Amino acid sequence: MFALSSPRQWAWLPAIAALTIAAAACSSPASSASGSSSGKSSGSGSGSKHYTIAYVPGATGVAFYDTLVKGMRAEAAKLGMSVIYQGSPDFSPDAQTPVVEGVCSRHPSVLVISPTDPTAMQPAVSTCLNAGIPVITTDTQLSNASELTSAITTDNNQGGTLAADYIGKHLHGSGQIAVLSLSPTATTQVQRVQSFKNRLKAAYPGIKIVTLQYTQQAVTSSQTIARSILLAHPQIRAFYGTAEPNAEGVASALAANGDTGKILDVGFDAGPSEVRLLKKGQINALVAQQAAKEGTLAAQYAYDKLTGHASSIKKSVELPDVLLTTANAASNATYFYSP
Repeated sequence: MFALSSPRQWAWLPAIAALTIAAAACSSPASSASGSSSGKSSGSGSGSKHYTIAYVPGATGVAFYDTLVKGMRAEAAKLGMSVIYQGSPDFSPDAQTPVVEGVCSRHPSVLVISPTDPTAMQPAVSTCLNAGIPVITTDTQLSNASELTSAITTDNNQGGTLAADYIGKHLHGSGQIAVLSLSPTATTQVQRVQSFKNRLKAAYPGIKIVTLQYTQQAVTSSQTIARSILLAHPQIRAFYGTAEPNAEGVASALAANGDTGKILDVGFDAGPSEVRLLKKGQINALVAQQAAKEGTLAAQYAYDKLTGHASSIKKSVELPDVLLTTANAASNATYFYSP
């Protein structure tokens, strides 16, 4: 699944960019490339340098990443910078590598990336670093962060623990559950699964994970897998999903099976579709991240790096999560994603 290919021809990028625009248009009208395509140019009438951030998300058409880049663009605009947003709708190193290589061949001022694999994406990122382009990671991380300007993410261990406590308490400490995740290697996914397991083992030993399965980015993939799990394990009492499409796909599977309200559906993120289902009670709880703040910090750190204020940059940042439930959703709207 994660075999790495490294096509370097610039001709690949237009096709990928077209995919980006088409996929992101549904949720974010500003998802296509914007601003200057060169790394630095003259500022508007001021003679100062103009900087460009290139952001490559884990996948396009995802509310979390669209909200992150929205925060990045807002902060960049305040600082007189432009943002280019390019990626692939597929969450995989095979899809992300040529985008990174093509973007870096245009030499932006800074690369911000949400790597789809901590090891497989290292060579493409190293190519950018070797070209003198500073790199900041958001959301997911790389195995070797020593040369990065900053690594910004959410507190994934806290998130996994919040989800485990919600399920553990509502199941009164016993029962069979299933776990869905997007990737067996992406750092956010690994941490969210492991912290969830650790908390269940420590506090709710009577709860058993009967299956852990990996989905593709599409919501329909989570739906199909959830329906198969329901057939194979009729005693399932809860699903935990570690990525944005999981809870939404499970909700569709439970509705089709007549199990809405009978089986818990707990997931990550707070995209518009997930929030609608949460308010209806078709999703029970969501671990929401501070997506826009990740983008805001990335833009600020990019500017600090470029303007000689590196001492203001934190090498590693973990932002706290919040658990949204059907009961508290109305009072926590500030955590809803806004692509």
